[in-house]
Amino acid sequence: MKTQTLTTLSALVLGATIASSAWADEGQAEVGPAKAAKESTHFTDYLDRDTVLGGKFSTWVELASDYVFRGESETNDGKIPSIKAAITWTHSSGIYLGYYGANNLFPGDDAEGNNPHINAVWGPYVGYATNDIAGTGINYNGMFFQYVYPGDRDSNYLEMFNYIDKQFGRLNLKLEYSPTITDWFGVEDLQSHNVAIHPSWLLPYGFTISGGVGYQFFDNSGPSLDANGDGKEDIDWVHWNVGLSRNVYGFNVDVRYHDTDIKKGEHDFYGFDSNHQIVDDRVMIAVSKSF
Repeated sequence: MKTQTLTTLSALVLGATIASSAWADEGQAEVGPAKAAKESTHFTDYLDRDTVLGGKFSTWVELASDYVFRGESETNDGKIPSIKAAITWTHSSGIYLGYYGANNLFPGDDAEGNNPHINAVWGPYVGYATNDIAGTGINYNGMFFQYVYPGDRDSNYLEMFNYIDKQFGRLNLKLEYSPTITDWFGVEDLQSHNVAIHPSWLLPYGFTISGGVGYQFFDNSGPSLDANGDGKEDIDWVHWNVGLSRNVYGFNVDVRYHDTDIKKGEHDFYGFDSNHQIVDDRVMIAVSKSF
């Protein structure tokens, strides 16, 4: 993470904290498109907006010191700040659809060590959310998201996010299973699966502590991905995060630690000899708002 970026965002957060006089409870452990969809489809927000074709629009924006998705920095170790936005139309039935966009900066071979072909990700999504299934207090949110990399269309793929959660007093327990529907990053016959648990706990004074532990694993019936020559395709990884958040004058402020179990030179798919920095442990700051 770049110190200058972190310092700038820290000043922004501190200024907002000093100026704030109203606080609300809400912590977020998810990142990326799934988080954007959740942020912009709250049914309480839905009821306050004008109806369009039986549904209502909401938007979500976030500025952060990094873009971390399942333990990986999507901005090449925070070389640039992360900017994300989403607009969602939600029907009263729980069906929603929208469009998401964010900047990216993947490692590569140019003079600055970046990939010049991947500098953004965007895409449409469609999903369904429902609360208190059969009076059990269990909620469900499922979404298809199409990743589109405008500078590298061969890397596009489709993923389905699935979440169930239940509130237990101050504790919310959320489970995730998210498989890819098409080849992951366009790699022939390679399908990704992510399973994770995302707990969050409401603390006094409006704070929320939340986190997640996930396992990203793959099915591969295509060409060998034995990059280090040891005869194994060790391309799976574990990722985790923990953070503290609080609503500050209408903005959700989140400070979060991320890490993975990926060791340098021991991960076949990426190699990580020259770009291991994107899976190093890191602390990031994010400020987001829903409209």
